[in-house]
Amino acid sequence: MIVLHYTDMTSAEAAILRLCDPEAKVSAHYLIAADGTATQMVEEDRRAWHAGVSAWFGATDLNSRSIGIELDSPGHRPDAPIFPDRQIAVLLALLTAVRGRWRVPLRNVVAHSDIAPHRKIDPGEAFPWQRLAAAGHAIYVPAPDAPGAASPVDPAVLIPPLTRCGYTFAAGADPALVVDAFHRRHVPSLTGAPPTEASLQVARALAAAIDAEMKTKAVAAP
Repeated sequence: MIVLHYTDMTSAEAAILRLCDPEAKVSAHYLIAADGTATQMVEEDRRAWHAGVSAWFGATDLNSRSIGIELDSPGHRPDAPIFPDRQIAVLLALLTAVRGRWRVPLRNVVAHSDIAPHRKIDPGEAFPWQRLAAAGHAIYVPAPDAPGAASPVDPAVLIPPLTRCGYTFAAGADPALVVDAFHRRHVPSLTGAPPTEASLQVARALAAAIDAEMKTKAVAAP
């Protein structure tokens, strides 16, 4: 897996110091500064402490099976951050290199908010996932623009398709935070809003795309 984060700090230098501080008990494999400078802090075949309490396709020890990439950013202060073109260009090159060394399927290039929806919102609803998809590093499903797409739906109807997409719903827990994490990445216009028919259509289309990838790629789910 590859997990994308933002640093939520004032500078890349401050973030690197924290990520290299043993007392902080947090680390990542790479950090990409806003100016495009990339710093590797952990070897790719070593475990870094970046995912925390998280889950994806039923797996839970994600630090042991993922590469963490931090993007220098002040985070939501208060709005979702916009990432500079030069930073994303370096990220795309890094993703090409990392995925050339490791068999990471598109479904496993994820946001921190995807795997820890009850705790995290990074890299945020303004992150350019469509640009990653265009470069061949993510799955993107456009939101429908059709009559009825804005009709509200019960969040519970999204549990089956989103489970097929890798999201984890705790037994008895309110699914709203998981649905919002899905919105934040795949239907950003609905971030913080109740789900609609558009949510359901995108969730089903995304599940179908992931099912197709599983069938056509010789890469096992985590």
